[in-house]
Amino acid sequence: MAQKFNIKEDFKIGRRIIRYLWIILILLFVDQLIKLIIYKNCVLHEETNIIGKWFGIRLELNDGMAFSNLFENEKDRYFKILTKVFLAFILFICLIFFINKRSPKMLLIGLTLCFAGSIGNLIDRVFHGVFLNNSLDINSIKWFHGRIIDMFCLTLFKINLPSWFPIRGGEQYLLFEPIFNFADLILFVGGVMAIIGLLKITKMKPFKYE
Repeated sequence: MAQKFNIKEDFKIGRRIIRYLWIILILLFVDQLIKLIIYKNCVLHEETNIIGKWFGIRLELNDGMAFSNLFENEKDRYFKILTKVFLAFILFICLIFFINKRSPKMLLIGLTLCFAGSIGNLIDRVFHGVFLNNSLDINSIKWFHGRIIDMFCLTLFKINLPSWFPIRGGEQYLLFEPIFNFADLILFVGGVMAIIGLLKITKMKPFKYE
């Protein structure tokens, strides 16, 4: 039997959604707390090994977006940040919808982690230039000029490539080189979980509306 599309019911804020909102707030608190502790107590670019040479802490301030891709200019900065805000809003709307549709927990938790991770890094970008004063000195405007605080080093595989090796011959190769933070971590985990959850939905009876 086909279901009627009901905006009031499909996007209502009920008790089940409130529980996920609490999870989001807790994740944001943990993310910002970790960043604040590292920012206040670590020296920029200085690495501290936690588990041998496999895992460590190194404070880095990222003035770019994903994978440290720098902004081309001020218009590019605001456009990309506002695009991230819009995508986070769409993600939140999807979360509400799937919660009301009682979708698989894997999908709901995945979307929750993705949303919290996105907002965590947006907080850095929008507010940290003002409240932590960590924007570049060349920026007279502090709002939207904060640098994202990264700290986790994960070296899964390291090898010195021979000189005859194509492109990067003679250089040291790291299997996982980027420095990341808690928000990046939950964003990645959430993305994997959301994909698995969506695959589960495809095996279920799809939603149909009259």
